[in-house]
Amino acid sequence: MRFRLFPFLCVLVIAYFSYHSIWGNRGFFRLIEIRQQIQEAKELANETAQEKKNLQYKTAALKNPAAIDPDILEEEALRVLGQTDNSNLVIFD
Repeated sequence: MRFRLFPFLCVLVIAYFSYHSIWGNRGFFRLIEIRQQIQEAKELANETAQEKKNLQYKTAALKNPAAIDPDILEEEALRVLGQTDNSNLVIFD
């Protein structure tokens, strides 16, 4: 009886660890999910960095009175005043 129980227990232990190595909290499918989250976070970081660069460019252009870009000045003035001309298309978020 003892010799028949040992292989059965070994199979149960192997099955337990196999199951958790695939579907467990630190298993294969969790690894795939974490890699996907990392990729999404990297994309968000890149978008945020690009938005930061754009904002830094705009603020730098507005800080220096001698080098103000007329287009940026007009864009900010129209945004602050809430006015547009007929040639502009306004999209509200």
